[in-house]
Amino acid sequence: MRPIVHQPLPAAIGHFPAALPDFSDTARWAQVLVQDSLNAPRYEPGDLLHVDLSRNYFAGDACYAVEIAGQQSIRFIQARPGGLHVYTRSNPGAAYPIPPDLLVILGMVMYATTTRRVG
Repeated sequence: MRPIVHQPLPAAIGHFPAALPDFSDTARWAQVLVQDSLNAPRYEPGDLLHVDLSRNYFAGDACYAVEIAGQQSIRFIQARPGGLHVYTRSNPGAAYPIPPDLLVILGMVMYATTTRRVG
């Protein structure tokens, strides 16, 4: 079987294309099936999230696969005054600060394969 080759989209005039990751390194990538609507409308049940396991640290405000007090989930993490805050996309106003010893970042969500129905 030949490896899958991912080609970047053509760049707009004056922009340089960013290199797409090589998904052939299976130890680096994980896939997570969304089963709840806590992060709707961005991620809905049935979406497949591609998680980069090599980014197991806070690299800026983004969506991460995390483990909080032994419970694994997909959450958005944001740096705010007073430390890191965790929230779901469907309720960003309910963000709460998290002590660093309770938060384990498993990887960063890089891409999502989504299916939306029309009509």
